[in-house]
Amino acid sequence: MSRNPLIEAIHEARYDLETCARQERAACQRKLEDLLRQALARSGLTAKPDELLDALFDDYREFRRGKRREEWPRLRPGR
Repeated sequence: MSRNPLIEAIHEARYDLETCARQERAACQRKLEDLLRQALARSGLTAKPDELLDALFDDYREFRRGKRREEWPRLRPGR
């Protein structure tokens, strides 16, 4: 599925925040918040960042599912 690059970046930042080490959490949180503000400014919406995250939740679940599949070890037949 083709996505808007900014939405894709938001999904990637959200995933990074969920999976990062504790010491990277603040930087990941800032990156996500910056991307959300940028998306809201571009759209001209008066929504809050949390509302945007809620609106993107189903799409993000699909994104996260794909990322997890990529991380699964590849099983090779005959080994």
